[in-house]
Amino acid sequence: MLARLSAALVLLLAIVTVAAAQQKPLRPFTFILDFLPYGEYTPYFTALDKGWYRAEGLDVKIIRGAGSGDTVKRIAVGQGEAGSADFSALVAAKANEDIKVRAVAAYFRRPPHSIFVREGTGINSAKDLAGKTLSITPGNSHGILFPLLAKLAGFPADSVKWVTMDGAAMGPALITGRVDGAPFFANHEARLQKQAKSQGVTLKRIAYADSGFDMYSLVIFAREDTIAKDADLLRAFLRGTVRGVKHAFAKENHAEGAKILLKFHPEVDLDAALGAATVASTYTLTEEVTSGKVAIGQFEPARVDRSRDVYTEYMQLKKRVAGADLYTNDLLPEKK
Repeated sequence: MLARLSAALVLLLAIVTVAAAQQKPLRPFTFILDFLPYGEYTPYFTALDKGWYRAEGLDVKIIRGAGSGDTVKRIAVGQGEAGSADFSALVAAKANEDIKVRAVAAYFRRPPHSIFVREGTGINSAKDLAGKTLSITPGNSHGILFPLLAKLAGFPADSVKWVTMDGAAMGPALITGRVDGAPFFANHEARLQKQAKSQGVTLKRIAYADSGFDMYSLVIFAREDTIAKDADLLRAFLRGTVRGVKHAFAKENHAEGAKILLKFHPEVDLDAALGAATVASTYTLTEEVTSGKVAIGQFEPARVDRSRDVYTEYMQLKKRVAGADLYTNDLLPEKK
């Protein structure tokens, strides 16, 4: 009888201990995207939906963004613990304004910049853009980097005529033939093709990366003081995020990730979300990752310097920031 009572007490104590652990308060963590919640972000929402951030002790809130530059500024003033931004925006922020932020993980390992054209117009590669009319929005990074694309493709950049317009007008202008080409990130292809198909048009994507662009694009970043004083918080977020990347960007899980995104943002088109996730996975899980050369999110110093040099030159930044001041690999769950 006494043995049974002791065993029951031990079991009760174990249950109370587990319950107490489960009731440990979660730490709030705000993550700000660089843009609207499209399919390229399915790893974050997958980690959120499956409880992988909670398992790391975090109560994560994912907020839409209004451009990389805006997200950098919001994180810099403490509106969130980490954010998503194009690496070019982070380099510019440090070079021009000495904003104290640093990348903690690489998300897109190549620029997804692309020029979309209509099939059957004779534009089949970057060199065929010479002399054409392209749409653009003010300050668009496609335009900033276009001279390098032209240089790599072997034609004069100033042969192209740019027509400035609102971003929402670029797709329709291309589809109706008012311009020869329009710049969009590769992950928007499914959405654009769906719009074009409704008008009996098929689009072709000319990717900057195919012409030799080899720079980091989207990164996860945080304030330098958070990295210094609360590294464990960021490590927990990155563990959950890398788990989300491995699952959501696996080919067999693209559709699941798109459906999870719609649970949080039902306004998103499912086909567009699936297409974006499929394309985005190729920019995150690039050859150096799939071959095992580097881990998910890990920066390579030489590519960091190459990225910095391109952005410094073509964005005409005030100074050349030391590569080591732009990123850290120390918070990643895995490194090679």
